[in-house]
Parts: sequence; structure tokens; C-alpha cells
Amino acid sequence: MWRAIATLIVVVLIIYGSYIASKYIGKGLSRNSSSRYMRLIDQITLGQDRHVAIIQISGRYFLVGITAGQINVLSELQDEELFPLSPEPDSTGNTLDFKAIMDKLGDLGKRGGKS
Repeated sequence: MWRAIATLIVVVLIIYGSYIASKYIGKGLSRNSSSRYMRLIDQITLGQDRHVAIIQISGRYFLVGITAGQINVLSELQDEELFPLSPEPDSTGNTLDFKAIMDKLGDLGKRGGKS
């Protein structure tokens, strides 16, 4: 009996220790990635080890292509050319949110997967 309780306590301490360690490691990584002169505005993954990113360097914006072997500046962008994209609408023209998608999937399960 005592052996089971001791094992449970050790497991809980290991999980708690892992949580604390990951919390401090995460803070350290975000602190090291901050820069005074440049910042990553946005990026999108195009494939394995292939990204396109927008980087701001001292008020100028650059579109860069990133692969495992190199980084290429594709274009310099003007501030007027940057604007946030809205979510893609579904086939009816309405934007679906996460709750609507989950409700739709839940309805499929209730009907046995039949439309």
C-alpha cells in the first residue's frame, strides 16, 4: 500500500517538475528571440522546411523565403501593402468559427454519420 502511495507521489512530483522546467525554459526562449532592431511580423509554412515570412527591420518590411539551406529576400514591401486577411468564408459565403464546426461534427455523430 505504501509503495503505491510513494509511487503516486513521485509521479506527481515529476509532472510538476516538468511543468516548472518547461515554464522557465519557455520564458528564456522568448527573451532570447526578442530583438531591438527587427521582428517577425508573420510567416506561413509552405512545406517541410519551407516558409515565407514578413520581417520588419527598422521600419522597413521584407518578404523572405526560408528553406533548410538558405534564406532569400523575395521583395521589399511597403507599409500600405500590408493588411490583415479575413478568415476564408465557407461555401455559403459565411465565416465558420470553431464552435460552428464542432456543432456540425456533433450533429454528424448523432445521425450516425449520414447527411
